[in-house]
Amino acid sequence: MIEFKKPQEQKFLEDMTRQELESYLAELEAELEELDAREPRSTKSEAYEQWADEHEELEDAMDEVRELLDELED
Repeated sequence: MIEFKKPQEQKFLEDMTRQELESYLAELEAELEELDAREPRSTKSEAYEQWADEHEELEDAMDEVRELLDELED
């Protein structure tokens, strides 16, 4: 299993600068790409369920960062 950084393990997102948020988003995108490359073949396996959970967590974290970046533009 791949260990990804969770947002709560990072500096509080709301306290990050625009540059820090963009850098963190790039890290998350790279982690998602790596995770996608390791997608299990069988969608009925426990490994796939774990993969899907991790995939969803990364996508949620990326959405949160994007929302904060959008707020900085307003």
